[in-house]
Amino acid sequence: MNRADTVFSKNPLAAALAFTSLVLVAAPATWAQDLQLEEVMVTARKAFESGQDVPVAVSAFSGESIDALIMRDIREMEGLVPNLEISSVSVAPGGASIYLRGVGTQDVERSFDPAVGVVIDGVSLSYINGSMANTFDFGSLEVLRGPQGTLFGRNTTGGVINIKRARPTGELGLRYELVAGSDDKQDVRGVLNFPIVEDVLAGKLGYASMRDGGQMKNTVNGDRVGDYDNQEITATLLWTPSDNFEALFTYSNYEDKNDGVPLKNRSEIPEFACLFGFCDDNKMDVVGQDFLQDINFEVDAYSLEMNWKLPLGTLTSVTGYRDTDETVPSDLDATPIPLLHVLRDQQSEQTSTELRFASNDELSENFDFVVGVYYLEDNYQSEQMSAILEFLGPAAVYQNPHTDHERETWSVFGEAHIALNERWNLTVGGRYSYEEKDITADLFMSFGTPDGMFPAGYVEADEDWSEFTPKIGLDYRVNDDVLLYGSYSEGFRSGGFNGRNSSPADIGPYDPEFVEQFELGMKGDFLDRRLRLNLAAFFTDYKDKQEEIILPDGFGGTLTVVENASTADIWGLEGELIWVASENLIINANFGYLDAEYDSYVADINGDGVETDNSDLIMRRTPEWTGGISGNYSRDMGPGVLRAFLGYRYTDEHQVEVGNDPRGLLDDRGVVDANLSYEWEWAADRTVKITAYGRDLTDERDFSAAIVVPPLFTFASVSGGRQYGVQISGNF
Repeated sequence: MNRADTVFSKNPLAAALAFTSLVLVAAPATWAQDLQLEEVMVTARKAFESGQDVPVAVSAFSGESIDALIMRDIREMEGLVPNLEISSVSVAPGGASIYLRGVGTQDVERSFDPAVGVVIDGVSLSYINGSMANTFDFGSLEVLRGPQGTLFGRNTTGGVINIKRARPTGELGLRYELVAGSDDKQDVRGVLNFPIVEDVLAGKLGYASMRDGGQMKNTVNGDRVGDYDNQEITATLLWTPSDNFEALFTYSNYEDKNDGVPLKNRSEIPEFACLFGFCDDNKMDVVGQDFLQDINFEVDAYSLEMNWKLPLGTLTSVTGYRDTDETVPSDLDATPIPLLHVLRDQQSEQTSTELRFASNDELSENFDFVVGVYYLEDNYQSEQMSAILEFLGPAAVYQNPHTDHERETWSVFGEAHIALNERWNLTVGGRYSYEEKDITADLFMSFGTPDGMFPAGYVEADEDWSEFTPKIGLDYRVNDDVLLYGSYSEGFRSGGFNGRNSSPADIGPYDPEFVEQFELGMKGDFLDRRLRLNLAAFFTDYKDKQEEIILPDGFGGTLTVVENASTADIWGLEGELIWVASENLIINANFGYLDAEYDSYVADINGDGVETDNSDLIMRRTPEWTGGISGNYSRDMGPGVLRAFLGYRYTDEHQVEVGNDPRGLLDDRGVVDANLSYEWEWAADRTVKITAYGRDLTDERDFSAAIVVPPLFTFASVSGGRQYGVQISGNF
């Protein structure tokens, strides 16, 4: 066996990409001289620029491309963006665990800041809850890889998912999507645009209802579980009283009311659940839970963006407010007996304002900059009732921690781009951030009955941190179509307190973590701009990494300890390709490679009170290979256009459990998706499209998370599964 055979046998993605490339290159193609890739505009540097001119690793999707992929939420970007690992968080409504280049967060506790920022209409979300955004009516979606602290703010050590909803058009029209599919899937989504004052004030109303019956069965009562049940209402106003000023206001209300969190019991001897006869049954389509109840999660969000065009540039103000309310019951033991049941009530608020100025060419043709200030305050209150070993009656333990958590942060930032000559450009920037957090935590307990709780601990603490994170970059314009660049950037994720801890003595604070990243890249258009190839290589020095470790609490339950326990090195490669193979066929491909290793990791990870060297553990959610390849075919047929899509997405095996329990090693997963649609115009500028779709056609159902709760049990969540259906969409 030669070396290539060895590589391909170990890496199905490499084999698929190589085979497909050979087929495509060998296939005859009729080239049209005017076929060229469209210019993609991005806001990676807080200004509208061509993505091929920006020395930043960014993947960009238009609203049309998102619609064509039949995407429900941002989770379905996995396999479309290099080195992106994203999954839903089982006990966080609308929550997403997002990792970019091996940096991310998977814990649901709101005091743990996400390392990959989600920004919607210019407003950064403080918490992962509600970040699994509904993709309908997106105007654009950008994934910026690597630290983005200079322009996008605190805690974006892994990167940013930047979402912009479509703006009001000012013309009367309705756009809609109706979906019916497997597992009783029923989606109804629509957007109504309308003028209020011609050329001055325009409005937009949106509605989305997405439901299905779930893909799993609960053996306790025979019901189907794992449903999708949410709706969102949006209202937008665009005011343009002059050519030099505009104001864009958006309100959204999001509700998630699914019927509980389906979790798989993966317990093994000697864990308590298995000792009582409830061991892992190795079945992917059933659960056995006795405490599945409705989740109730609601978000009200407001944003106001104002832009003033001044003689030397544009002044922009973005203000946002979000209010959330949630009740989440969780049967964490995932068995028919009450080992650990949790009922969590939380409320939160966040208010943020950013004011920035971006210069234009009137100031200088060889120099431009962005400077600004940012302020945010947020708070959340949490009350959690945990029933531990309730089936033991008098020996049961009840815990009821209360948390009140507040944060205030401000920063000043700036980035300048300097043309050294016609080919060389220098980027320098930085951000100074200050953050203060306050926490008040009470713990109440009782034994045998939830009545008569007594105080078991109280903590009131505050801490603050500040940090300057710089960026410097150099890019070289080889010609009009090829850009080379290199950069150094730093990221800072602030310290904090553990808002969930059932032991106030271990509530913190823990310290900030830091990321230093070097990156080299190339962006190029070739073959008369019919082939686009973007490449990047990076090295990340990850210092004082925050590790969340689950330990026994001495009462039959668990506690989570957060420590700055490790340092790590991550290096990787990325590539994205778009090829207009013919007037009918476009090929997209991407790949990501990661090599992530701990330098040091000294901590007590099993609760025996002894700190050990754990540097040989695998870092969580760092698959070695990720990527995908797809083809989009279209041709005129009759009165309309026939389109076909076939895609393959791959994620290598990777570990998701902090102590590297074998049950946390997820298998590699390859997913095949396909769409076939026909669109025609039934009146002037009025279209209708019928699409038959299939996702995960090979039915690659697998675990997406695994949590060991010593010494009681281990639970996991399941993702994937074949889906198919029909979508009718259009406008009038």
